[in-house]
Amino acid sequence: MELSPAPAGRWADLPEDIALAVASRLQEADVCALGGCSRSWRATCDADYVWERLFRCRWPAAAAEAAPASRVQGWKALYINQHRRMDVAISNVVEFVGSSLNNGWLESECYLKAIADLALMDDIGFLDVKFFLFSRNHSAIINLIGLHYSIASLHVLPAEVSKALQARQVAGRRVCVNLLKLGRWFYGFRLPDEHVSRKISLSELTVAEGAEILAILNRGAVHEVFRLQISLADIDK
Repeated sequence: MELSPAPAGRWADLPEDIALAVASRLQEADVCALGGCSRSWRATCDADYVWERLFRCRWPAAAAEAAPASRVQGWKALYINQHRRMDVAISNVVEFVGSSLNNGWLESECYLKAIADLALMDDIGFLDVKFFLFSRNHSAIINLIGLHYSIASLHVLPAEVSKALQARQVAGRRVCVNLLKLGRWFYGFRLPDEHVSRKISLSELTVAEGAEILAILNRGAVHEVFRLQISLADIDK
């Protein structure tokens, strides 16, 4: 028995409130894709109601300040402008890290400065980290900085960070952490310095196995001096 074809224009004929309810449950990329399906969906997906929700979910602290301007510009325009501002601000951190690399190494003070610079951005959230720092177009060190910032400063659960890394297909990337543990003084004698090198994947840093390394990165060079290096064998993973 042959099935009858679906009536033409079925989705386009949805009542406006139902169409808005559908669009308002989607993420940014899906809203933009749905808006390209037809003129009626484009009008629905451009609605202030949809983009206000997206703006408030991504930048809750900035939403109250942006609300008056929304009456003139609309929430979609405000969202796009805020996204561009985040892109520029985070790109400055990425460029600083790139210019600080020395034969693939990033010294501890530069790594910690990148984390501190991100922390100075009041509006940056986990979605911004996923958009801009978990990109495969960036090095594993940039991905690591996003991971560290998310857990230490944004207090995102490691399990959620791990899911984001997997979704962005960077979880298997590895970094090499070189530690120089300075020799301690013992009864008037200074013990030899200890050199330790550890290659670890980003996903391992979100579980108990990488907790010690992440703790060292988090407290910086107080007790150890560390260097970070992209694992050359894993750059294309």
